[in-house]
Amino acid sequence: MSVATAYAVHAARAHHQSTEDLMSSINPAPSVLLTEQERSQFINGMSEGVRGLLEPLEKRVEERVDAILDSQAHLEVVVTAATERRKRAEGVLREVQSVMAQVPAYRNKLVQIKKEMASINKRTARLSTKAEQLRGMRERMREQARRESERLEARVVTTTPIMAHGSRSSTTHIESP
Repeated sequence: MSVATAYAVHAARAHHQSTEDLMSSINPAPSVLLTEQERSQFINGMSEGVRGLLEPLEKRVEERVDAILDSQAHLEVVVTAATERRKRAEGVLREVQSVMAQVPAYRNKLVQIKKEMASINKRTARLSTKAEQLRGMRERMREQARRESERLEARVVTTTPIMAHGSRSSTTHIESP
């Protein structure tokens, strides 16, 4: 590396000057003329120095761009998943709103059914009471009929005289009370 190149690299590092600033600040003195070959070497040296300075920066920039692109790809996946979840949630919300819109109608139906069930329950209770009363009345009538039948049987007097030829004659006599 030539002295001029080393000087340019050192100056760029020390002052963080741009390439144009470096080129304008390193002009050879007017009394010194460079040959074409020296000028070419000088420019090549400067280019290598600048490239040496910019390569690490380029690598860091490239790494950051890759990281940003990876992050962007991840964000795209996250946003897509969130969008799909939102769409599903909106569908579920519409279903819930539809069901909630039907709630008053179903509530009214339930209130009507409850009233009908209460009415049926009252009628069933009345019918059960009436059936119990009729069973009691039927039992009392059976008991009364049985007593009446016993009383009638007690009044009926059956006589059976025996005759000489072995035949029986029966006459029924009912006593009056």
